[in-house]
Amino acid sequence: PAGRLKRKWSVPLGGGYSGPTVASGRVYVTDRVEEPERERVHCFDFKTGTKVWSHEYEISYRGIGYHAGPRAAVTVNDGRAYSLGARGRLICFDAKSGKILWQHDCFSEYRVKLENWGISASPVIDGNLLIVLIGGKGACLVAFDRRTGKEVWEALDDRANYSTPIFTEQAGRKVMVVWTGDRIVGLAPQTGK
Repeated sequence: PAGRLKRKWSVPLGGGYSGPTVASGRVYVTDRVEEPERERVHCFDFKTGTKVWSHEYEISYRGIGYHAGPRAAVTVNDGRAYSLGARGRLICFDAKSGKILWQHDCFSEYRVKLENWGISASPVIDGNLLIVLIGGKGACLVAFDRRTGKEVWEALDDRANYSTPIFTEQAGRKVMVVWTGDRIVGLAPQTGK
């Protein structure tokens, strides 16, 4: 009908649950294709839909109940784009070029107890830290230096949930509120305490 918005552009994508992230004139989104099975991270020009860059890697969705694709939205901050796949592939890209700056296979490194929905919460940033909710053994949450990828802290032996942590202030202090698979917890974001 006449009141409908006119489409500017569209691009074909594989399956996925992550929403797009729009930052600095670009759109970042993840998806999954089946043959061969891979997850992909894409960057498109916001105005035209032209692909700026794309990265893909092989992945198995064994142990994940919903195969459509990655869940976590790409987090963009200070010229970097951070993606977290459904089996814990964490990659820090140069947001403009798509060059990989650092990465971790969280599933293997942190002995993730994979839930039916896979790893779903988007990475969050607090100051110099990138924090991910992955459900690892003794490492439900892990904080990395967002520039170098070096681990700063790990916390809790809880199962992961699919809710991205949020920040609030309590008694004059910043608190990261996390809904794990077992409880709701408030942590000091810079230390994990």
